[in-house]
Amino acid sequence: MMLNYSKSTGIVAIAATLVSGLAAPSAHAGEVLDKIKDRARVTVCTNVNNPPNVFLDSSGTAKGMQVDLMEDMKGQLGKVVGKDLAIELVPTLPANRVEFLDRGKCDMIFTSLTVTPERQKLIQFVEPYYYAAGPGLQTKKGVELKSWDDVRGKPICSNQGSSWNVPLERDYGVTIVAFQTQQEVDQSLRDGRCIALVSDDSYLQARFLTDKDGVWKDFEIQKLPAFSEGPWGLAVKFGDADLQKALSDITTEWHASGKVIDTAKKWGFTPPKFSYDMQDKYKKQ
Repeated sequence: MMLNYSKSTGIVAIAATLVSGLAAPSAHAGEVLDKIKDRARVTVCTNVNNPPNVFLDSSGTAKGMQVDLMEDMKGQLGKVVGKDLAIELVPTLPANRVEFLDRGKCDMIFTSLTVTPERQKLIQFVEPYYYAAGPGLQTKKGVELKSWDDVRGKPICSNQGSSWNVPLERDYGVTIVAFQTQQEVDQSLRDGRCIALVSDDSYLQARFLTDKDGVWKDFEIQKLPAFSEGPWGLAVKFGDADLQKALSDITTEWHASGKVIDTAKKWGFTPPKFSYDMQDKYKKQ
């Protein structure tokens, strides 16, 4: 087992392995908060290779937009349980993060997890949701798209099963050219098989923010307003009412204070309309 610990942040990252088996039963109210207090540590399932959301630097220190929010969450949860806390990051992938939560390998999922009806059947999302992503288009430089109507009838490269495929085909009449892997999508754009590729705008922003080698120097993100946004939520086990309530209070405060917007800007992101709407909503309450 590989352990990375940062004294400056008190965040630990442990390399985890895939597990299999039946899901653990739902948590009882207060159970997880009691465990957090007893061990003086919050365990968080996340993607540790997702810069600039979460990543480990050369010293093993966890950094990123979501890490900054975790730091604030750690302090606020510490006040709830009456004890200073540390955070343990449990690296996960989309294929195993829900299973890890169910089996008690982490107290919560905190990553770029879009809320969907299918996922709401498996895990308890914390409301208010803390962030959101909309559709973004990446094109070669020189392509000018003034509105989403400009892609009508044109080929757009995408991942199979992307939530943006159906509305683009239905509402804008595009031809989706779908592939199984992001590498295939990227190469098809380079080869000119499509006028643009579509992905979450936050993903595309992160791609360009971390492109130190200039892989995408001949490409750009089109400045189009998102026609829809998919919210991201923290997630806990069903029945974990006390932790859910504590996290709900924290995400509410994040929106009311503008912390999410400020943190996103710090890491180079353009905050979504969702964040500004949530700030307006909770500042008035």
